[in-house]
Amino acid sequence: MKKANQLLVMPRVVDRVGEWYTFPLGIPYVSSALKRAGYNIYTLNLNNVEGDVYDILKYEIERNDIEIISTGGLSFQYNAIKEIVSEAKYIKKDIVTIVGGGIITSVPEVAMEALEFVDYGIIGEGEITNCELTEAIEEGKNIGKIKGIIYKKDGKYVRNLPRPEIEDLDTIPFPDYEGFGFDKIMNAEACTLGINHTNTITMLSSRSCPFQCTFCFHSSGKKYRQRSLNNFFEELDYLVEKYGVKYIFIADELFAYNMERVKEFCSCIKKYDIKWHAQFRVCDITEELVLLLKDSNCEIMGFGLESADNRILKSMKKGITIQQTEKALKLAYDVGIATQGTFIFGDVEETIETATNTLNWWKEHSYYAIGLIFVTTFPGTPIYKYAVEKGIIKDEIAFLKEGCPTINISKMTKDEVAYISQQISILPQQNLKVPFQIRNVEIDKIKKNISFRAKCATCKSDNVWEHVRLFNRNPITCKVCGQRHKMPIMKDIVLEINKNLGELLKESKKIGVWGINDYICEFFEYVDQISDEGIYFIDSSKMKQGSILNGKIVYSPEIIAQEKIDTIIIPLVDYFSVIEKQARAEYKAIVRVISLTDLI
Repeated sequence: MKKANQLLVMPRVVDRVGEWYTFPLGIPYVSSALKRAGYNIYTLNLNNVEGDVYDILKYEIERNDIEIISTGGLSFQYNAIKEIVSEAKYIKKDIVTIVGGGIITSVPEVAMEALEFVDYGIIGEGEITNCELTEAIEEGKNIGKIKGIIYKKDGKYVRNLPRPEIEDLDTIPFPDYEGFGFDKIMNAEACTLGINHTNTITMLSSRSCPFQCTFCFHSSGKKYRQRSLNNFFEELDYLVEKYGVKYIFIADELFAYNMERVKEFCSCIKKYDIKWHAQFRVCDITEELVLLLKDSNCEIMGFGLESADNRILKSMKKGITIQQTEKALKLAYDVGIATQGTFIFGDVEETIETATNTLNWWKEHSYYAIGLIFVTTFPGTPIYKYAVEKGIIKDEIAFLKEGCPTINISKMTKDEVAYISQQISILPQQNLKVPFQIRNVEIDKIKKNISFRAKCATCKSDNVWEHVRLFNRNPITCKVCGQRHKMPIMKDIVLEINKNLGELLKESKKIGVWGINDYICEFFEYVDQISDEGIYFIDSSKMKQGSILNGKIVYSPEIIAQEKIDTIIIPLVDYFSVIEKQARAEYKAIVRVISLTDLI
């Protein structure tokens, strides 16, 4: 029987080809499994191809006579995923569409209804399920026997029996890095979580997490499983030889669970002279461990911090205390390992008192550069279910289509939320140190990045930061002591933005600036044109709406239609693609959507 030609598509997350992004591993893992099983697989990474998604898909579908198209991702990527499946159906009506990842796994029926053009949804891990589904489609077998899928039959959604988690992760082939053109970003500087290195790769050493925090959803299953270290380092050997990898971002939800395994890992990775980042729990940190990590080139320790109030930590089911947090952060700081973590406001038990306690603790320890955000009620999480039950989320499909905006599920009033919102939009940048003696500044206006030499504000050592993405709120890390700094605001960039924003105001009488964070707030303090009455601040977060930043009210996206805004500027470079797709999908009158970097 003829094998069907299947196209696996990685959704676009960048606004320009060549920019670094966190390389997602879900689709590459599925691709490798399908290829190993002998199916006819073609691959497409939209992050590597300029142009309109429709035109790109049309070319690939017609050139390769594609009969099945598969994609997937997380809930906040709704618009990008919807575009792929809808355009595929428009190009070829009888093409079979498959979607997997967290967007389906978290709320299968809701996601299928919202995405509209999906024939089959994959619930949970996709390596085995996609192979079985492809075989059934090719050979006309009974779909009802395939575990872990959802589909529509007789006008109703049918969810088959669940797929058990893959017990032995070593049986899964390594991700299909080549198929999705990983080499395209090897020379780009990683700009995430304080990582400032080229030749950075994302790897997984485990799946899921043994803990059940209320704001977390484990799309790879409930059971925590770890790869053998032999299997992990076999993959690393290949990546070092193939791509010259120099930095590993270990994307496990929790890396350090078995401390003996961690010690063995440190012993093995030390031989590679590779820097790395991984996620830890504060309750597990000892002086012996941080010294071992430092010796093995661990550059950044990630922590799930969440709150400085023990009542909120208990409500979140974190299983840690602020006292343990204090100890862990100090141990890492003292040996020169950078720490990465976030305080998340807005838990169901959060009050203005608990939130203020966390803010006060943060102010006393600002040198740790802990992030400040509101909690997001991602589909599938306990707090999402709470919000639905309480009627805070009234329409689950609309909520998904809106990009899962932050909402108030706490015990705080609207005014109290506005106060906390203002604080977390101002404090982080105000308290981060700036490198000094800045020199040798080079701005690449084509690639929208900056390189410069400067001294660390903590240890005074000289650093060279190269190809750092402009307008990225992530801190830059000292290569010597590991302490973090904020990106300096360069006068030449401010002047050019100011000038070009003035020119844009002459063409577009009303401009929406969609997406505000602490870095953008501080940057706009230097941009005179931002005070123009024709510029409106917009954010999807209901927690930010109504607050006043840079002297302007933050509006919901509905202001676009109300004020007939025809131009949108997106300053959040990491979310450009997500916001652009949402803006164009919901507001057809928008003439142009540009990145803040386009004003340079």
